Amino acid sequence: MEDSKNKKPKVFYLDDDEINLAVLEANLEEYYEILGFSDPKKSIEYLQNNEVDVILTDQIMPLMDGIDFLQAIEDIQPKVARILLTGVVNQNVMLQAINKVNIYRFHEKSDKYDGLKFDIDNAYQMVKALREKDYYFKELQETSEKLRIIADNVPAQIIHTDLDGNILEINQDSSALKMTSVGANISNFLPEDELKKFLHTMALVSETKKNHNIITRAFNFYENFQWFSTVIGSLHSKEQQSGFLMVSQDITDRVNHEEKIMSAVIEAEDRQKSKIARDIHDGLQQTLTISLMNFESLDENSIQISEKELQKFRNGVKFLRKGLQETRSIAYELIPKSVEDFGFIETVKELIFELNSSVDSTEFNFYTNLTQRIEDLNIEYNLFRITQESLNNIIKYAEATEVFVQLTYHDNILQLTIEDNGKGFDVDEKLNSDRSFGLFNMNKRTESLSGKMTIESKDGTLIFVEIPLKKKTKTYDFRSK
Repeated sequence: MEDSKNKKPKVFYLDDDEINLAVLEANLEEYYEILGFSDPKKSIEYLQNNEVDVILTDQIMPLMDGIDFLQAIEDIQPKVARILLTGVVNQNVMLQAINKVNIYRFHEKSDKYDGLKFDIDNAYQMVKALREKDYYFKELQETSEKLRIIADNVPAQIIHTDLDGNILEINQDSSALKMTSVGANISNFLPEDELKKFLHTMALVSETKKNHNIITRAFNFYENFQWFSTVIGSLHSKEQQSGFLMVSQDITDRVNHEEKIMSAVIEAEDRQKSKIARDIHDGLQQTLTISLMNFESLDENSIQISEKELQKFRNGVKFLRKGLQETRSIAYELIPKSVEDFGFIETVKELIFELNSSVDSTEFNFYTNLTQRIEDLNIEYNLFRITQESLNNIIKYAEATEVFVQLTYHDNILQLTIEDNGKGFDVDEKLNSDRSFGLFNMNKRTESLSGKMTIESKDGTLIFVEIPLKKKTKTYDFRSK
């Protein structure tokens, strides 16, 4: 908008009397740029091409009276203040001027110009305010149009909510929210286990007055396996927060790609562990077993050695047995061969039996509603690793007397629950600790399968793992065995 701070207002004056024109200009030219005309026709031509701020016109003129003139230029100069001058106050003329041309002032001619100057100044301020309003309204319209074009074409969904999360505006449909979702609450479109985290982030935005990003699953995650990254910011009106602006982007492809990479890394590690375990089983264990069998076949009475040397022989056999047991344990820790041969459930049953036989202070229990084995060996390996790590932690730290392991299958979702009545721990502190590699690894294994792991610990600890089966998998019936 043109800066008019040091610019004189343009005052157009039409009067058939040249003397009146000269006198008015002499009295007011210090304050205004006076544009004087005596011919109505030439005045109209001028006003068609030039904008002025205030129009003064004499009422009584031979060619065209003031009201007729103002009517003639009404569409030419719509946003201008009109002041009608007359030597004689006539009530009928006043009413016509107000009704026909919406004059700003009806001013009686006088040789004192202070009153006229007062009217011109006020008229100019009114015109200036109206023009500024129109200018900024036009700017707002242009900005709104630009934002609309950006919003309609940006590869993200823009959501405007009030402070309670009620949706006020959406720029476009997405797989999660539709235009018809306006009026609903944002919480209706989030899984229950994600809602708490999302509401916490909204509160954090209000508290810190900074934008925050959050990654969540879609409400129908187990149907479409969709992930969204949402940046949440606060909107303000009159220095008060009025709502939230959320920019949400579907990042499912990115997450799937990361999952594939993570899964490939974990599978490669497990393959390497499996190879080492097989090498131990087929090589070192066989060698140690044959050596032990040979030593155990000897009759101590037939060995012609001293008692001291015989004791060394006995110690050698003892440590050979111990070494063989340790190699079995190492091979089992690397990759239990029974997972590959018999599956997760049978291996866990065997593990639970061994723990109940060797750990006197804790009772271990296992339940499953599965009657078939999942063909995906990668899922079975990862589930076993998560279970194994959890049980090792319970034995080392929990001081629990009861442990329950449960694997259930519902609606194409595997749910693994490991619960103990031990002393618990600070979950946030543990997860943020550099020493919690076991928990970190458990979580990564879960994420590599598009799953989600939740840990709750207070009076005891609950580890809950959900693994969606993205495709129908071939299964094996345990009951037929």
